[in-house]
Amino acid sequence: MKNIIKLLIVSAVLTASCTREIEVTVNNTINNSTTVTGDFILTKFTNKNSGDDNAAEYNGYIFSFNVEGKITVVNNNQTALGTYTETYSYDGNPEKLGLYFSNKPLSYLNKSWQVSFLSDDAIHLTDVSTGEILEFTAQ
Repeated sequence: MKNIIKLLIVSAVLTASCTREIEVTVNNTINNSTTVTGDFILTKFTNKNSGDDNAAEYNGYIFSFNVEGKITVVNNNQTALGTYTETYSYDGNPEKLGLYFSNKPLSYLNKSWQVSFLSDDAIHLTDVSTGEILEFTAQ
């Protein structure tokens, strides 16, 4: 009988000391509550695998990110509109910033980029699958 009581006590202690992992499903895409805002210029658009640098194609472009997930791009008195989405990870996956434009050359930036660095002064993005690096600096 003493062995059964000891076994029950040990079982109770082990059960109480165990932690349970609870999976929480969250809507990872944040709309109307974004952290990227302000005016930026594109300072780097390279492919580290090939060495190609396409940043010069975007000289003079000013990218204005607003709080509603919209991007206004101005270049030589011409305006283009685009959108962006921010996706946050709660399970260890990297943060993502999706850029979406309908016209070229801006549409070459379209994809869901992994965020390497994000602040009021700079946005650094990468695409591990293609080796592309995209960086913006605050204007």
